[in-house]
Amino acid sequence: MPYVSRDASGFVSGIFLRSHPEAAEFLPGDHADIVLFFGGVLPGGSENHALIDLTHSDIEFIRVIEDVIDVLIEKKLLTFTDLPDKVCEKILSRKDARDRLAGSNDLVVPDEWIL
Repeated sequence: MPYVSRDASGFVSGIFLRSHPEAAEFLPGDHADIVLFFGGVLPGGSENHALIDLTHSDIEFIRVIEDVIDVLIEKKLLTFTDLPDKVCEKILSRKDARDRLAGSNDLVVPDEWIL
């Protein structure tokens, strides 16, 4: 395990079981960058179950908040530009990442991805 993707600053931004064009770098599970990604505590030990549960809950809740924002915008109760610039950047970045992941199942890929 883990293959990682990195953000523009070089920090680990995602961890994956398999390599793909956006996450080709393999790191040992106890690498310092992996530990930092998990907030300094590696998942896996019995003492970390609450942390893992909270992390999963946070990820799900983030998606709920994004969906609520989309509904508010769709119903014209909120405009995207009403949100702070940093919030807009994060939302657009997450939407872009999801679009790239959704596209990773495409049958047509660039030539440089073909082995």
